[in-house]
Amino acid sequence: MIWKALSDPTRRSILDLLKSAPRTTGEISQYFAKDLSRFAIMKHLGILEKAHLITTRKEGKSRMNYLNPGPIQKTYDEWVDQLIQLKYYTDQTSRKMGQTAKRIITSTIDLSASMTTEQTKVWEALTQRINQWWIADFNQSPATVKMVLEPKLGGLLYEDAGKNEGFVWATIIALHSPNHLVLRGDLSPDFGGPAISYLKFTLEEKKEITSLHLQITIMGTFSQKELKAIKARWKMLLDGLKEYCENH
Repeated sequence: MIWKALSDPTRRSILDLLKSAPRTTGEISQYFAKDLSRFAIMKHLGILEKAHLITTRKEGKSRMNYLNPGPIQKTYDEWVDQLIQLKYYTDQTSRKMGQTAKRIITSTIDLSASMTTEQTKVWEALTQRINQWWIADFNQSPATVKMVLEPKLGGLLYEDAGKNEGFVWATIIALHSPNHLVLRGDLSPDFGGPAISYLKFTLEEKKEITSLHLQITIMGTFSQKELKAIKARWKMLLDGLKEYCENH
């Protein structure tokens, strides 16, 4: 229910709006009045309330909406617990069966690229023009129309397949323009997991040369072969970013 509630960009925007302060339904409706009706906003609020991502309270004739981040933290904690339990299970299975099973590992990958262009241009390409240099062969969904990165705290890196469908790669958990960007990704077993990954992009400009460093930290059930494949893919993506920045 939580993932379904978070899959819609309007509902994520409502949660962003409630970060600063509780708001009445009327205030939220007014904020989106240019694009959505009050009825549509009330429907979105209903979905968020069912997912327990917001709480509501009657105040006079108005309904006040409050952000409730607890379920998101609980979901994340449960995910980590599952990884720990899986480690215990695979270790026990290996001992009993005398076979090699996948084990929980933590690994760090470091990649760098130097570009003969301004840091602000590289930052813009990284955060706002990702679809221009992303390699479509790396997409998880065959229906993907474009790759999107929402450059804001809580924003998603995702494949947009249209009709509110697609695949989420990661969520932005730290952003300081134009210097660094940190994303956290969760992978299900269907897509090479279970695993948690952190991607940290750091940019620095010296003498008209911009250096980009990408550090990828992964905790999960990846084999060394899979880690090498991840490193190779991100190396190709950074090469594509470099080519785009230097030629556009």
